Amino acid sequence: MKQYMILTAMFCLLLAFPGCGDDEKDAPDVGGGQPPVETPQNMKGSFESKYRRYAQRDKHEGQRSSDKIVTQWRDTVWRNERVHTQLILWAEKNVKEISYQVNDLKCGAQTLSSSNIRLRFPTYVLGDTKALDCGMQTSRQSAYIADALSEQQVTQISSTDPTKVWVTIDVPKNTSPGLYEGSIDVKQEETGEKLSFNIQLLVTDHTLPDVKDWTYHLDIWQFPFQLVTLCEKSGSKVEPFSPAYESLMSSFYKMLADAGQKAVTTYIKDGAFLGGQTMVNWSLNEDNTWSFDYANFDKFVEFMFSLGINKQIDCFSLVGWNNSIGYFDIAASSYKTKELPIGTDEYNEVWTAFLTSFRAHLTAKGWFDKAVLFLDEARDEETRKVVNLIRQNGKDWKIGLAGSRIAADIENELYDYCTLLGYERASTNPVSTFYTSCSQMFPNNYVSKETSPAEMVWMSWYAASKGLNGYLRWAFDYWLSSDPLNIQDGTNTAGDFHMIYRTDNTASSKAIASIRFEMLREGIQDYEKIKIVSAPALDAALKSVDIASGRTAEKTILNTQHILKQISAN
Repeated sequence: MKQYMILTAMFCLLLAFPGCGDDEKDAPDVGGGQPPVETPQNMKGSFESKYRRYAQRDKHEGQRSSDKIVTQWRDTVWRNERVHTQLILWAEKNVKEISYQVNDLKCGAQTLSSSNIRLRFPTYVLGDTKALDCGMQTSRQSAYIADALSEQQVTQISSTDPTKVWVTIDVPKNTSPGLYEGSIDVKQEETGEKLSFNIQLLVTDHTLPDVKDWTYHLDIWQFPFQLVTLCEKSGSKVEPFSPAYESLMSSFYKMLADAGQKAVTTYIKDGAFLGGQTMVNWSLNEDNTWSFDYANFDKFVEFMFSLGINKQIDCFSLVGWNNSIGYFDIAASSYKTKELPIGTDEYNEVWTAFLTSFRAHLTAKGWFDKAVLFLDEARDEETRKVVNLIRQNGKDWKIGLAGSRIAADIENELYDYCTLLGYERASTNPVSTFYTSCSQMFPNNYVSKETSPAEMVWMSWYAASKGLNGYLRWAFDYWLSSDPLNIQDGTNTAGDFHMIYRTDNTASSKAIASIRFEMLREGIQDYEKIKIVSAPALDAALKSVDIASGRTAEKTILNTQHILKQISAN
């Protein structure tokens, strides 16, 4: 309810906002806030904060008190922005054959077409009751939580569990500023019973840049072998990096590109993350020299570039999850694994051979300036040895690191430095971001009854507050369970292993967005706005976004977004 009280107050201040031309009607009265007149009808509904997370059988406040029902959604938006809200429907008796009518939004003679308004239906996933530290979910308490945004329309309302409708509006770039009004109607076909929900969007005279022009450095690591592995287990074989693979993965990585993802995750050795997964095939020749086949690396990079993820190529890794390499021994005609302790002569010799070859290949493709040799949570002693080896091969290699506190001499060598949330620093690295790991219970990407989707918006406000370029997280699509809606992977809190969902484990699988991923994208939109507008009130709001505020992210973000909307409307 607090979100709607804030927006009502804001709209009362904005009634004089310039309209859509001479044909504009007077702005409607938006300050009343009167509860709807009680009717004997079975169906009821209300708008709800997008930050309200629903577990199975959670009730809307309006089911207990009619004065909590909100039938009007008011928001202040930029052109080229995407905005969201929730609509909750309930009934005393089960209702079937529900239909939805989305109407155009009108401002005088101007129209914001209903084709820009999208309805999706939050679906329950198997999450957790509590958010716990790394590896602590050993005897977990499960909860079904609405997070997957299904495209399949829900046409019934249960008397025991409200129906959730996720409303998304993409405001076209050429929309004239003004106050736009329309509605969403929900109708029971047999009885004709109908609910109408009013929408008022105040479109300001600001335009959000296109996604490709966003400055925010989003780096969510991809696991491009996971879905094909699950498909194969279910009897649907897809060859990695083939045309069929690109067809399968296109909807997933288009969704990532649409959030402003900047980096392609590539595996330059077998075992970069998991054994048997590499994009570069290593061969030990009979004369004890090394050969490298980059065909799959090239296919994946070109595929991701074609989707718009083309600023950076993260190359994993000279140091990370393990120090072994998998290769084909030509003399023995067999695949082998070689352990290479960091800093040994053999480690230096083998990786020097690779770096020399890799540099030549990247240069020939025109990708050398985009490539970043990425290291993951390595210790200072190991990292220093690896950095020295890379520098011996060339001072112009870009090096990236995701970790916490690192020695100053190493930090100065890094192009991309991503530190764990909680490590405060003033960095001069060209790419300077932060990440959350399984050790942060709040804020995080978790799906639990204790956490809020507002935490994902908070990430970008925190980056703006601390002068950072963006945010990194380790897994976009690291699915382990064969059940697409079971996100209790491993013993970490649900949601740690992936950001989105999939329809199934077949070659025709499609991506399903999540509420938390949409909120991550919304926060990035806010970050881009902050780069454009300025005001003392906004500076004060940013100062309030400290680490402690992540524990109460919903309260923090409602306040900071309210201030940003006020500034935008002036």
